[in-house]
Amino acid sequence: MNNKHTLVITEKNDIVYYGYFLDGNPIELYCEKKQSESLLGNIYAARVERVAEGIHGAFLEIANGEKCYYSTAKKTQPVKISPGHEDRLYGGDIILVQIVKDAVKTKLPVADGNISLTGKYFVLTLSDKRSSVSKKIKDKEERARLSSLLAPFLSEDYGIVIRTNAAGMDTAVLEKELRILTGRYQELMRKAKFSPGKTLLYRDPPHYITFAQDLPKDKMDEIITDRQDIHEELRSFFHSHGDEENEAKTCLYKDDYSLFQLYRLEHHFEKAREKLVWLKSGGSIVIEQTEAMVVVDVNTGCVTKNRKQADDLFFRMNCEAVEEIARQLRLRNLSGIIIIDFINMKNKKHQEELLYLLQEECAKDRVATRVIDMTGLHLVEMTRSKVRRPLHEQWKVAHGRDKTNCSEILK
Repeated sequence: MNNKHTLVITEKNDIVYYGYFLDGNPIELYCEKKQSESLLGNIYAARVERVAEGIHGAFLEIANGEKCYYSTAKKTQPVKISPGHEDRLYGGDIILVQIVKDAVKTKLPVADGNISLTGKYFVLTLSDKRSSVSKKIKDKEERARLSSLLAPFLSEDYGIVIRTNAAGMDTAVLEKELRILTGRYQELMRKAKFSPGKTLLYRDPPHYITFAQDLPKDKMDEIITDRQDIHEELRSFFHSHGDEENEAKTCLYKDDYSLFQLYRLEHHFEKAREKLVWLKSGGSIVIEQTEAMVVVDVNTGCVTKNRKQADDLFFRMNCEAVEEIARQLRLRNLSGIIIIDFINMKNKKHQEELLYLLQEECAKDRVATRVIDMTGLHLVEMTRSKVRRPLHEQWKVAHGRDKTNCSEILK
């Protein structure tokens, strides 16, 4: 089957390894401890420890002595559980927050007051009380149909965002999810009302369970695992969230030839953590992950500048590098400031076409990615939003050490 999208999930030594594959080639790779340390998606009744006016932020206590950062620059106010001070935050206030970014290196986790309860087709938002339809749904009649579905579920307490996945779905399926989400909201607020500060109110299921929910329905053909417990987790989650489609796509792999071997996971995890990536043309890219940014260097390899029509040749090699760079950023989940040193080209038109191609490739990414410009030194500046830890940090956290040899760990 061409263009087959598969989510592969397996476990070894209490670590879950999973990847999103297209025709057997990895698009995204992840690994985490079975009992994940990630706070992403968790909802807390948090206590404001200190407001830092100078940086337009506040530091919150959440649970088990953990702290997080909260930006006060946003216009919308968080849901306050403690009375008074509705216009601003003060130390000691108890507010409802959700972790939107995991801790990265020395940075604290980031919390947001706009709580989101996410389903496959809708998102309920607590601070932003506007309702809207995904801009990716272009058909006017379909937008009108989906908007009309919301009428019985609208409230002054929350907004509803209609996701791209909802386009073309049966009304009964959509209404079922809306009932589930509004029920989750009511249960959350009931618990929040009687909870003291620094309390975990809702823990997001592991990412390997919720991953399929974030993908468009036509970008997931099969969810496969060789672990009975994970198979039951997946089906239970999809069933409780009214996601019958993904529940039907979930299957238990029972062959003696392991998923590690079938999908070459050891090889792919090893390659996704190496600095050097070879291109088919003979060139290469080198990926350096520093404390401040990610630096990518494109090299010509054995090609010399003495060859005729060097600029056209370098343009073709740079175009090949663009596709691989966009793939590697997503595969390794690299984020923050990214600087790319392409092979120098004198032709201005080639430079403009290269930037356009990079923007086109980055638009395929699920994570918000922005190409800024090319500097006078012919360095391309871009950014990619930070959400989850990059793969190399996931590996360190999961294994408790900086191992470079996958074969030792995956025995």
